[in-house]
Amino acid sequence: MRLLMSGLAIAVSLAASGAFAQTACSSLDKGDMSVGQTISQAQQQQLMAEAPVGTLHCGRTGCTALASDGVSYSWRRDGRIVGKKIELSDPADLPGWRGGIDQAFADRLGRATCVRFTVFDDELDGGRSMKSAPFAASQGKTITASLFGRGTEDEPLTIELRAADQ
Repeated sequence: MRLLMSGLAIAVSLAASGAFAQTACSSLDKGDMSVGQTISQAQQQQLMAEAPVGTLHCGRTGCTALASDGVSYSWRRDGRIVGKKIELSDPADLPGWRGGIDQAFADRLGRATCVRFTVFDDELDGGRSMKSAPFAASQGKTITASLFGRGTEDEPLTIELRAADQ
């Protein structure tokens, strides 16, 4: 069974303030499985068997593998997905992307996703990265998002989603 890639999800919530106001929050999430989801032993074995050479790493507490949906999932031995990494070599569809990580992008992405981001200067490579404040994911789990990279083929923009309680 192949895992199918899903696009960026859009969550829409309605709030009442006199009249109905609509607020649409884009999601950074992509892939077939969510942070906080628990996968069976059979699903873990499938992910490990289908991972391309060099993309499966297992340690004392769990494993990380690249899945057929293009997302790298990290899970604990009990099957709980605690993180995922999404690489975008062309992040043009990412809300607010205009070619680089800066405060303006953090602000635009924050408005689009309804999440607050902080920009950091990376001392090692001179680039920048962003990290979100903890927020509730679709499954009700609290996660954080980190973004780094330049959004090119050689250095894709990487989005890491991690469970805040791990």
